Amino acid sequence: MAATNKSPLLGLSVAWGYGFAVVLIVFILTMLMPDADGPSPWDPTAFRQGLIGMIANFRILDELADLSIVRVADVGEGLLNVDLEAIAVSNRAFGYAPFYIALLGAGLCLFARAVRLRMLARHAGISSEVPGQLSAFFYGRGLNLFFPFGPGELGAMRTLARNGADEGRATVAVFHNRVFEILAIVGFLLWGFVYLGWGGAVEAFVWTAILITGVVSLTRPLGRGGAADRAGFFGNTWSAFGGDTLKRATADLLRAPGFFVGVLVLSLVAFGLEVFAFWSIKQAFSSPMDDYIMMKDLAFVPFTIVVAVAGLARVIPYTFAGFGVVELVMVVMFWVFGEAFLGGTTVALLCALLLNGMTLALFLMALGLSRCPSILETWHDFFERSAARAA
Repeated sequence: MAATNKSPLLGLSVAWGYGFAVVLIVFILTMLMPDADGPSPWDPTAFRQGLIGMIANFRILDELADLSIVRVADVGEGLLNVDLEAIAVSNRAFGYAPFYIALLGAGLCLFARAVRLRMLARHAGISSEVPGQLSAFFYGRGLNLFFPFGPGELGAMRTLARNGADEGRATVAVFHNRVFEILAIVGFLLWGFVYLGWGGAVEAFVWTAILITGVVSLTRPLGRGGAADRAGFFGNTWSAFGGDTLKRATADLLRAPGFFVGVLVLSLVAFGLEVFAFWSIKQAFSSPMDDYIMMKDLAFVPFTIVVAVAGLARVIPYTFAGFGVVELVMVVMFWVFGEAFLGGTTVALLCALLLNGMTLALFLMALGLSRCPSILETWHDFFERSAARAA
């Protein structure tokens, strides 16, 4: 009988996570993106121009015309009418070399994080003979593609335990993996601010604080908002990231300084590969041969700051795969650095497709190569342990 009472709450939480992601994407596509080409986001002409511009940047107008989704210069059938100028944009030369580099970079960044989990598992006392340690990371990361609120860490822990690891030690290893992820992101973010200098970093820092605070405020339905009474939104942010626990975990890891530095370097390399993969996918959808570079005036350091801020937002997985939240953060941060919403939306969605697509491929590989727990059982177990159940 108790299980029957829990089921509607479980379904409602999943529906809310999906629904909120959709609302955020609709907000980007209707309220932000059309602003670059039209007088008002409510102007249907501006909306169509923005939407067609993004589709053209994705190089798929010809395919959509073949499917009768769009019509070219009033010829054929379709819901949207595109002109020959948009077709010319869509037919720009595609950069296959940077595209393959982006795929390689995305794969290597995820593999480096899986290796980091294996190193932390061994440091926590889990024998290296325990199989599935690399797959545990891919399984957990992939689980977050389908469910909101981030059950992936529990999934990674249960995969380690299913393959013979002590559950307590597996929990420590998985949490320390998150510690190093946050340290690497913050390291890149601080480096970017220092590089820009006081004059260049002030506005970016302010918007970073606003965006991260806004994302953190979404965690209150999960029961994490109580710390806001401690020191306003700073206390809420500290609590949402588990600041006290992160501090204790970092101090514990520093007892082995050589190991700490080695894993931190690996974490920095992993995040650097992610930034490079995102930069490469942006370049792939540019077209130097046609004298077009997407975000031509955006330097690599500001681009890194954008990815780092989005990475911090992704640490708090309010929606599935951070969908909507991460893209919104990226679009706004690109705008802070002077890029139009149309270009920012295109690049943000390209980055999401790249990383989530590679994550999905490695998740499916993990399911085939290792003893992974049931996806639905893991989600139910996560929900039973979650503060969302008491909301």
